[in-house]
Amino acid sequence: MADAIGVLREQLVERGLTIGRQGTQQEAVLGSMIEGVLAIDARQRIVSINRAAADLLGLDPHAVIRRPLQEVVRNPDLRRFALRAIDCREPVEDDLVLRGLRDRTIRLQGTALRDLSGDGGAMIVLNDVTTIHHFEKVRRDFVANVSHELKTPVASIKGFVETLLDGAAEDPADNERFLKIIAKQADRLASIIDDLLALSRIEQSEGTGNLPLEMVRIAEVFTAVVADCMPRAADRSIELDVACDESIQTAVNAPLLEQAVINLVDNAIKYSDPGKSVWLSASVAATGTAELACEAGCVLIVVRDEGCGIEEEHLPRLFERFYRVDKARSRKLGGTGLGLSIVKHIVQAHGGTIAVQSQPGVGSTFTIALPLES
Repeated sequence: MADAIGVLREQLVERGLTIGRQGTQQEAVLGSMIEGVLAIDARQRIVSINRAAADLLGLDPHAVIRRPLQEVVRNPDLRRFALRAIDCREPVEDDLVLRGLRDRTIRLQGTALRDLSGDGGAMIVLNDVTTIHHFEKVRRDFVANVSHELKTPVASIKGFVETLLDGAAEDPADNERFLKIIAKQADRLASIIDDLLALSRIEQSEGTGNLPLEMVRIAEVFTAVVADCMPRAADRSIELDVACDESIQTAVNAPLLEQAVINLVDNAIKYSDPGKSVWLSASVAATGTAELACEAGCVLIVVRDEGCGIEEEHLPRLFERFYRVDKARSRKLGGTGLGLSIVKHIVQAHGGTIAVQSQPGVGSTFTIALPLES
């Protein structure tokens, strides 16, 4: 009997150690998970919650154990989902929105739990899919926008060609006028396709990090920008004021940076009234800039205008593809809706950031921050 009790004691000790190791491993796994995991019993009391779930719900993971879910979570949709997860034999799934300073979309997956005593409960997995939903919306908007942008000039070209085939080609005046319209729409179609291809190439360089860079003086970039933009500025009687220290230089891809700055200056010229000014400047940041995520030693390129300005509600989406503040005016001025998106991706491919400040009726300021390398 003594030997049997000794063996039993050893087995109990070993089982206790095994259970302890399993508990430690379980805590480590749950703690390292990106997904939130919440376990409740049949009375909706919280049995277990990992750090990810506590952060999503704004809870203290130690203070809520054994407390009713309805007491610590104010979201009625989550409480209803918990009841459904406990009652359903099959796994259930749903989405809910957590309101706050920034609304978040949470994907819920619930599975009923049954132990040997017959008591119930549920395991709920929470995934923050806010970013996924945002990118899905951006993708849908992009497909819809690019379809619309391509369809408009194609429909115009087709319509005028059919008109010419129906007999308008016999009238020299109509013939020339319609051909000019067709040529203009063809140029617009080519511009959209060129911008899409350029954006694709830039994104590929941004993703692989193999953008070829060389030490370039920013003043040389500005010289090329002025040579390209000055004729259009002169046509609109707009003064282009440039300020750049000759000593400022950093590692950039000169043609791409020129394209980015030209896009910004060209927009400033388009959206400014005749007689106004556009300022282009470069400097080295002496202190960090939180808004641009820029540490000391960044090169700041600023394009400022006295144009119509942009409403604050449009600023967060300003760099999206095909996003237009004033759709009618943008198309009238010949824009493809991709210029600012191209600028953003060029800057990001250089490891930099871009920000915009604008006030309606006063003007806009675009600031590019590039890493300073010597």
